[in-house]
Amino acid sequence: MGARRPPGGPVRPYGPPPPARRGAALGAGGAATRAARQTRTVTSVDEPDVPVGRWSVCASDANLRTPPEPGRPGNRPPGEDLDLALGWDRFEKLILAVARGTLGLRGMTFRRYGVQGQAQHGIDLAGRDTDGRWTVIQCKDYHTFTAGHLRAAVETFAAGRRPFGARHLIVATSAQTEATQLADELARLQDAHPDFELDLWGAEQINELLRSLGDVVARFWTRETARTFCTGAPPPGVPVPAPDRQAQAERILVGPLATGDVLPLLREADRRRPAEPEAAARLYGDVATRLSDDGFRGHSVLLRNRQLDALAAAGLRSAAADLAAELAVGALELGDRMTAKGLSSRTAELDGGAHAEVIGAALSYTGDPIARPNELVEALSRATVSYRPRLVLLLAEGVFATDGVAPVELDDLIGSAVAHADADVALRLRLVRAEYDSAERRTLLRSARRHQVPGRAAALISAREARRCALESRAEEAVDAWRDAVHDGIHDGLAEDAADWLYALRAVKVQFGPVTGDIDEEHRLAQAVRTTGTARLIDRARRPAEHARAAILANRPIEAVLAARRWLVDAVVTGSWADEMEALEFLGDVYCDTTELDRAAVCYQRAGRAQKLIALAGRAGDRLLPSGPLGGEPWWVLRARAALAAAQADLIGDAAAAGLLGELTGLVARGQAGEVVESPRSELTVAAEDAACALAHRGTAQQATAVLNLMAGRRRFGDRAHARACVEIAVAHPSLTVPALTRLIELAAGDVQAALKLTVDDRVLGLLPGHPELVTQAMRLADAGLYLSDVLRRELQPDHPAVKADAAAARDRILARQSPEPGHAEIGSRLVTDAYLTGVLGAGDRRSCLDRLLDIAEDTRETAANRQEALVAARNLVAAETPEDRAGVFARARAFVIGERDGSAFDGELTGPAHPLSFLRVEGGTASLRGDGLYLAVGCADTDVERQWVRDRAVELLRSPDPALVHAGAVALSELPAADTHDVDPALLAAHDSPGVREMSAILCVRRPVRYRDTAMALARDPEARVRRTLAEAAARADPVTTGEIMSVLAADVRHSVRAAVPRGHTAADPP
Repeated sequence: MGARRPPGGPVRPYGPPPPARRGAALGAGGAATRAARQTRTVTSVDEPDVPVGRWSVCASDANLRTPPEPGRPGNRPPGEDLDLALGWDRFEKLILAVARGTLGLRGMTFRRYGVQGQAQHGIDLAGRDTDGRWTVIQCKDYHTFTAGHLRAAVETFAAGRRPFGARHLIVATSAQTEATQLADELARLQDAHPDFELDLWGAEQINELLRSLGDVVARFWTRETARTFCTGAPPPGVPVPAPDRQAQAERILVGPLATGDVLPLLREADRRRPAEPEAAARLYGDVATRLSDDGFRGHSVLLRNRQLDALAAAGLRSAAADLAAELAVGALELGDRMTAKGLSSRTAELDGGAHAEVIGAALSYTGDPIARPNELVEALSRATVSYRPRLVLLLAEGVFATDGVAPVELDDLIGSAVAHADADVALRLRLVRAEYDSAERRTLLRSARRHQVPGRAAALISAREARRCALESRAEEAVDAWRDAVHDGIHDGLAEDAADWLYALRAVKVQFGPVTGDIDEEHRLAQAVRTTGTARLIDRARRPAEHARAAILANRPIEAVLAARRWLVDAVVTGSWADEMEALEFLGDVYCDTTELDRAAVCYQRAGRAQKLIALAGRAGDRLLPSGPLGGEPWWVLRARAALAAAQADLIGDAAAAGLLGELTGLVARGQAGEVVESPRSELTVAAEDAACALAHRGTAQQATAVLNLMAGRRRFGDRAHARACVEIAVAHPSLTVPALTRLIELAAGDVQAALKLTVDDRVLGLLPGHPELVTQAMRLADAGLYLSDVLRRELQPDHPAVKADAAAARDRILARQSPEPGHAEIGSRLVTDAYLTGVLGAGDRRSCLDRLLDIAEDTRETAANRQEALVAARNLVAAETPEDRAGVFARARAFVIGERDGSAFDGELTGPAHPLSFLRVEGGTASLRGDGLYLAVGCADTDVERQWVRDRAVELLRSPDPALVHAGAVALSELPAADTHDVDPALLAAHDSPGVREMSAILCVRRPVRYRDTAMALARDPEARVRRTLAEAAARADPVTTGEIMSVLAADVRHSVRAAVPRGHTAADPP
């Protein structure tokens, strides 16, 4: 590809800019491109022109960006030229339009010199050809143009470094240039400068070019002028007559086979069929063709079957088989597989020798939800049938759209098919080849831009080029190409496709910016365009998008996949980018619902659906989903891959994690430096930062340091990934404990909620006391009064005077809590934290707070959430109470455990799953207080009787349909002493559906590892990682002699977090 100057921003006056790169999301020119886009964003149409001598996009100029003023008639007798003395402003617009229309230049930029209106004023235009090379046009609106003028223009261009490394100079003037001196000087100058191509456009040459540009002549002069002057333009087509509504209504209401123009032909065919079956077959075929052209395809199939029967009766079985095969291929092209299947059967009955293999392979390919092409490839490589190019096209477009990769391996098939295909099929085959053949791409694009192909073909070529540009992160070029497609499509009656391309333009705005107030302008235009017609580039029996959605509603997943694939193929083939993204997402959803998770992951990545990938990773469990490299793709694909890496970081092998971390840090560095082409919100950079944070502790200390350095100053509210990375780095790399926790404290000081919560994490609290400088920093958080900092202060310096003050304030808040008002609900409280803080107070204060908390828990006017918090808060205080007080609390807790206290204010509105039609979608959790009551009861059960009662109630909750209560029962069992759970069978718990219960089983197994060895070994391979992690943590605290075998299995676990929980020294049973 040639040099590319980023439009819209200041550049050097001479010399090529950094080259554009394929997959420019990581390209070296990304920073310049991004800066150019930002410059373009702030440019207003009311701002003054770009200063003299500086290159800028034509759209930024007050004159070039506006349409020309209506011209004078300018009619000329046939053969005479137009007068180009239009004035400097109209002349430069004219040359810009001619350059675009005849040379196919895009990315047009300009540079003025001199003062407008004076003799030396002029303008240079520059544009990029399809091969990436630049052409410069010097406009000279002179009354006379001499050899000296030409020499001066060329020498100025040749001196020094040429703009954009251009290899083609055109000197355009409105003056006559027929003088011999000019021709001789042009030849001498070309000989003197063989390193670039030189052309002179005078009035004669420009007029000749204008004869093929009727739309340009109509804009600058009049339509009447264009009709008489533009002899080189194609003749106007015959207007399509308006549909006969009466005939249309008759065919619908009476039936297309019973209308006055069809019924006599059918009667004649039926009459002649016994004696003249061949003649009858021709009549059936004529009527079938007419019905198909009018849209009655189903009725046409009925007559085709009669035609086939007549041909067979005439002894023309081979001809009938050929026709049936051709019709079957046509049905496949329309997406009507059932009709194709029936015609294929007719082919086999008649004479299927030459057709059976290839038609059968085509049916298998189009009916395979996994889209395996091998059988069809082999059949086509041997086939010699006339419709072979059409099936090659079906295969090539299907493979390209489904796999998302250019089908280079099909080049031999495509090449041979192009040589024997009709014009439309050949063009589409060449477009597939253009995806991997740059020469073919340039040839097609040049033919479209220079109007050397019909408008329908030009629109398709431009749309496919736009799609490629968008995927290569060349947004400005994609916009230009889609606008070309819209222009040609509307002129050729492709209203539906033009609307799709307008939505593609909107998608470019969304993906690359700028996001402004006119973001929906293309949507409004598309709605208007669709009212003007319904023609489409690709004809289908039924719209694939509608078919796919209907199949999902009817619970027919195979049919939905096949229809969605056709939807995707159509979108890719026509360059309908917004449709392509929607089809990919839909196909990913269907694959996800049908357990084809790998295929779903690929579709979501191509569509850039990061959140759906994260959800898919959660559903995949321990299965590592396929991904790709973090380069060479558009930013939304890379963002999705980065999000997937973060979601599955625990599943990535240790060696692979270090390598991926290196890729991510490099991507983050480029993104933060502005060298990555991405969305205006820097979504790729943010996703790469999150993924790097998720893997930071998996690499070397140097890599972890690099992540900390890259994230310095990158604070976002709720940045959980950054805060968690600090903790994981501090734990994994002791040498980095101080800098990592210093960063965590800095984040907390910046009011990052995730960081504030992690400051009181057990692991952080275990590390801080060993580093006095960290304790000093942490205490500043408490001095600032930040969230949970009072808890942190109590943990780090329990004797600090402020701890007592915090406790007193917490006591006052608990005791002064107002009773709820009728019809009013408050959600959320500090009860749990305040109860913890009051633990340092005297017995009287603690007892007062405990009583008040129990009163709140028993108050049915409170919401369930507040009452549950009150029970948990009471648990924080009850441990320090006297046995008598603890017995009293246990008695009160029993009522909660057995369900007598259930029933709170606004249970219907605030608890349970959200109603599907609820606007707010409030997910309030369980309304029951039994689980929290059990949590309080186990905390104050002192006697054997009390603990046995807790155990029985906990086992009872394990049978509850409410997952929250099941989990509460498992937690309660885990907190009971081993002697009280001796008769609880871990083997029974291990078969429970709840992971929490199986975690409890893991804990109990480790208490008696010999007896429950088989159960523990089964849990070591549990599908839930949290169960295996709990087992590893419990086994690490047990006797290594009795848990060695279990540890060997867990040391080979697929998840890093499970392996990390196994103490060092254990040998993995199998390599991870």
